Amino acid sequence: MWLCETRLIVRRRRGTAIVDTPNGILVVSHDNRTFYLPGGGAEEGESRRNAAIRELCEETGLTATRCRFLFEYPDFNNDHKVFMIKAEGKAEPRNEIKFVDFFDGSNLKVSSTTWEIIELYRLNNKMKSETAKSEKSK
Repeated sequence: MWLCETRLIVRRRRGTAIVDTPNGILVVSHDNRTFYLPGGGAEEGESRRNAAIRELCEETGLTATRCRFLFEYPDFNNDHKVFMIKAEGKAEPRNEIKFVDFFDGSNLKVSSTTWEIIELYRLNNKMKSETAKSEKSK
């Protein structure tokens, strides 16, 4: 007789922010070793869009001025909804965040999930740019 253990995997609903600046994409860290995109879990009844905006402010002090949904990204622990956020202010570490920096593609160690989300974002931007160029040339 075989006994099968069933485990329910519940992933957290996470709002994830991409703040793209001339210096790179804003990332945050608790320990200055591994950096992550700002964001966090949505509270009960809170949308992931609002969670991304709230967490960006709580972690960096930035105030969102525009927010646009980009895509969903599931990983082992989280169901991310990723948003492009335009923000005002000076990014400074707050609360549990001890470091803020800007990722240009190679200057910092980022988590694998952060790397994958940034790569999807860049690929999406590249495809949109190429589509716009081909439409202009018609």
